[in-house]
Amino acid sequence: MQMHRAIRRIGIGAALLAALVGAAGTGAQAAAVNPYTPQGLCGLGYTVVDQDPIRDAGTGELLGTVYLLHNPLVQYGCTVTIKSAYVGVLTRTQVYLDPESTSAGVDDGNRRYAAGPVYGYVGSGCAIWGGLMVDASGAIHWHDRANPAIGGAVTCF
Repeated sequence: MQMHRAIRRIGIGAALLAALVGAAGTGAQAAAVNPYTPQGLCGLGYTVVDQDPIRDAGTGELLGTVYLLHNPLVQYGCTVTIKSAYVGVLTRTQVYLDPESTSAGVDDGNRRYAAGPVYGYVGSGCAIWGGLMVDASGAIHWHDRANPAIGGAVTCF
């Protein structure tokens, strides 16, 4: 009889342990990690020159980050928006690059992980760059330094 109780207690303990491990695993899966990096999207020779967060205006939650990268060898700039929220979920995500010496480029659409890369020849001039994300309710959130007068942040090389 005591053996039966001991086996029963072990079984109950194992079931509780399995339930706890399962519950802990659920939280880890909910917070998806973005597998992309700015350098991975833009390619070899590009380094981050500037970045600007995209935050939910109401909550302050970080939704993503817009990155400006530069390759000094070819004198091209590259921009990408990497999602921090809604990772793996199709939501509108945008990035743009407008060098003063060439035409602007934009990548805008429903993306799971990132928008871009957008490339442009920047030479030794300046570029306007930026991006946005749309949350699940449809609200548009611009990067923190977005300048309504010119449409983005300005960086000179």
